[in-house]
Amino acid sequence: METKKNDNINTKEKKASFWTMFISFSYIGLVTIGGGLAMLPIMEDEFVNKRKFLTKEEIIDVFALAQSIPGVIAVNTSLLTGFKIAGILGGIMAGIGVMTPSFIIILIIAPIFERFQNLEYVNKAFLGIKGAIAGLILLSAYGMGKEVLKNKFTVILFLLSFILVVFLKFNVIYTLLISALIGWIYYLADKNIRKKL
Repeated sequence: METKKNDNINTKEKKASFWTMFISFSYIGLVTIGGGLAMLPIMEDEFVNKRKFLTKEEIIDVFALAQSIPGVIAVNTSLLTGFKIAGILGGIMAGIGVMTPSFIIILIIAPIFERFQNLEYVNKAFLGIKGAIAGLILLSAYGMGKEVLKNKFTVILFLLSFILVVFLKFNVIYTLLISALIGWIYYLADKNIRKKL
C-alpha cells in the first residue's frame, strides 16, 4: 500500500513541458494508423509505461472522458492528456502535435492518391493494415477491461451496455449518458449506505 502511494506521488511530480507534449503527440500521430482507438495502446505505453507521466487509472479516465464528449477521439484524447500533464498550453500543443503528421501526409498524398488507390498491391497492403488496427483496438479494449471491470457493478453495466449497443442497436450516446446517470446514482446510494454504517 505504501509503495503504491509513493508511485502515485512520483508520477504526479514528474510533469512535462508543452514542447514534450508536442513531440510525443507528433510521434503518436505519425505511427498511429486507424484512428483514435488504435492510438490508445500507444499512448498508454508512452505516458504510463515509458515516461511515467500518468498512472494506469488516470489514462483510462482520460480515454473514457475523450470518448464521452463530442469530437474526434484522437484530438479529444490528446487535448485532455496534454492538459492533465502540462496544463492548458500542454493540451493545445498536444492537439496540434497529433494533427500535424496527418495534415502533412494528406497534403503530400492527396494529389497522387487516386492513381494508386485501385492498384492491387495497395489494396492488399491496406488489408494487412486493417487487421493490425483491429488487433490494436482489441488490445486497448482488453487493457481497459482488466483495469475497469473489478467489481460486480461495472461488470453488469458493461454487459448491459454491450447488449444494448450490439444486439439492440441502441444509440451509443444515450447508452453513455444512461451509464453515467446509473454510475452517479450508484455512487450516491453507496455513499449514503456507508454513512449509515
